[in-house]
This record gives sequence, structure tokens and C-alpha cells, in this order.
Amino acid sequence: MKKLWLAFFLVVFGASVACAEWMVDFKNTYVNEGIDQAVERALKDGQSPDAIVEFGVAIEGLNPQNLVRALYCAGANGQDVRAAADKFGISEPIVIAGYKKAIDECGVRVADAQAYTPVATGPSFATPTGGRGGSFASPSI
Repeated sequence: MKKLWLAFFLVVFGASVACAEWMVDFKNTYVNEGIDQAVERALKDGQSPDAIVEFGVAIEGLNPQNLVRALYCAGANGQDVRAAADKFGISEPIVIAGYKKAIDECGVRVADAQAYTPVATGPSFATPTGGRGGSFASPSI
């Protein structure tokens, strides 16, 4: 039984050390090379946008808009970025501004080119009344 507990402890301890290690690397890279490099390395090391945003918003002085921009520029999935931002308190206007900044600065490297296509909310021309209620009688009658 002692061997089982020892094996369990080693696995849990090893996982927590590996988890803490990427955070130290992320912060050091951010301080020395910038947020773009830190995000790219974290994604290459297998970290999710969720984990990156969670840790990134806790770093003092890191602008959340730049974090979002760096995620988009690094090729993170737009839905994952939006979900992580929502989960960790980054407002929608900041996410939109980060996305637009990523398009301007990174262009084709941005993975989700349709992340913020506005939804049409005006009248529809699919109905005879242009989306409004009413009768379908011909005006000539």
C-alpha cells in the first residue's frame, strides 16, 4: 500500500511541477521577449488558450487586449479565445479590439478570419413583406 501511495504522490507532484514550470517560462518569456513569444511558446508546449488567458490576466501590467491579439496571431482558435476571455472576465469589446488588432498586425496568420462577422438583424428579403408582418395581397387589387 505504501508503494501505491508513493507512486500516486510522485505522479501528482510531477504533474504540478510541470504545470508550474510552463507558468514560470511564460512569465519570463513575456518579460524578456514580449507577449507574442510567450503565447507562441505556450501554445507549442500544448497549453490551451483557456490556461494561457487564466494565467495571463493575473500578470500585473499585461494588457488583456494584447493577450487576445497574441493568441489570435499565434493561430489559436477564435472560439477557444472567446470562451476563455468570457470565462476569465475579459469583456467582449476588448476581445473584438484584440481581434481587429491581430488582423491589422498579423493578417493571414490569424486562424479565425470570420471571428467577428456581424450578424444581419435587419429586414429579410426572403419573405414577401421584407420581414414585416402583414397581408400578402397585391397592391393592384
